[in-house]
Amino acid sequence: MLSAVGSLVPSPTIDLGLGKGRSVSTKIAQAADSAHPEGSIISPATRATLNFQYASLRNINHCPTGMYITPSVESTLVWDAVLFVQKGYYQDSVLKFTVTFPNDYPERPPTVRFLTDIFHSLVDPRTGAYSLAPRFRPWRPKEHQIHHILHFIKSTFKEPTLDKLHEEDVLNKEAFK
Repeated sequence: MLSAVGSLVPSPTIDLGLGKGRSVSTKIAQAADSAHPEGSIISPATRATLNFQYASLRNINHCPTGMYITPSVESTLVWDAVLFVQKGYYQDSVLKFTVTFPNDYPERPPTVRFLTDIFHSLVDPRTGAYSLAPRFRPWRPKEHQIHHILHFIKSTFKEPTLDKLHEEDVLNKEAFK
């Protein structure tokens, strides 16, 4: 947008508690200079997709209630998250997890890993790896977005979703029984 004198007008900055004068895109761009989980540079397309999807979490109903997520300081490809479970079998749980995006995201899905020890059908008890298979098989890069994943994660801590899981999709057979 041009002002009356012909100079560019800066777009408004949303303060998400990142520090005075720092925007989400600034925070993500600075983190991009750090080490990446897969040891290579993030493609501009992946960076743009992640920036857009992170910003979209500000839309109403995109980030589930009781869930908080932020890009990691170490890498743009890793987002740190916490879920406060209000109802169901896991009521009053506070669960920390990470979402790690591949360098070619959205062509391949991200991986989710729980850092909090939890006895859950979709969480591998040894590694904390979380299975997205019940909802995102096959992965559709043009259709599936991060807010879909976050809502699915939250739903799997509620009885109706847990009761609909199939044994071939679970990572913890003991919790499934």
